[in-house]
Amino acid sequence: MLKVVNQRVIADIDDEEDDDGLLEPALAVDDIADDAFDLNVPPTTGNEYLRRVREEAKKCPKVVVANELDTSVYRHKQTVKVQPKDTMPAPKGFSPSGTWVKMQVAHFVTLRQKILRFKALMAKKDVGIPNVKLPQHNDAESWCRLCFGRLQLKTTGEDGSSETSSLQNDGNGTPPLLSIIARMDQPTVIKVLEYHVNWLEATGFTRRQGQWFYSLLASLQKPLTPESCSWLRHLARISSILRATLKSPEEEVLHELNLLICLVANYFDQRDLADKT
Repeated sequence: MLKVVNQRVIADIDDEEDDDGLLEPALAVDDIADDAFDLNVPPTTGNEYLRRVREEAKKCPKVVVANELDTSVYRHKQTVKVQPKDTMPAPKGFSPSGTWVKMQVAHFVTLRQKILRFKALMAKKDVGIPNVKLPQHNDAESWCRLCFGRLQLKTTGEDGSSETSSLQNDGNGTPPLLSIIARMDQPTVIKVLEYHVNWLEATGFTRRQGQWFYSLLASLQKPLTPESCSWLRHLARISSILRATLKSPEEEVLHELNLLICLVANYFDQRDLADKT
């Protein structure tokens, strides 16, 4: 029966609902048995039309399952390509234990809280750190020199004079010191994360880069943006592929690769990328 709910007319196709008294009929339908009523004949009155709607609705199953379709005929019309999950499962003996995963996530949460507290103090000028001049977030070459090559950073003294910072690196790049990480806003964090993922894919994994990845993840805010989520997932995929090439579970980089995969999957909620423990 047609009924009104919040000024809308709906069709009630479940006879059991007629008895609940919660819905009032919107239109009266004459259901008197009529041998002359034929569903195969077009309706001539409004009442016949409404009866036809009710009779046809009663014949509809409550659950309808579509037949299996041949989707191959639509492939040439597809405009959106969905990349398949291409993470590599950990070789036997290479995946971390559940206890290890929980411990690393707990340590990571603690570190993030410390960074937030430090940034709050820095905003109030309650801590004294050098005013490091960082590269522009879209200057990939300068960030590469900062992270991996010799680069002297200029700082500004309290009197406004320029001086060379003690952050001068050792030729292998500048580590992700707190004085650097704390001054990076979110657009810069995401952009530098993008650079590092691309460098990881192009040149492989190094311990210095692992330090940068960990620090960038510790500074990455939640909820994730689509862009940052995409780069995190790409990072986990590359890390799993690199892990699969290791010869022995005793290799030092295994723990660092496992840590990156662990944090992306378990802290940043990309659970489908998590190792099976």
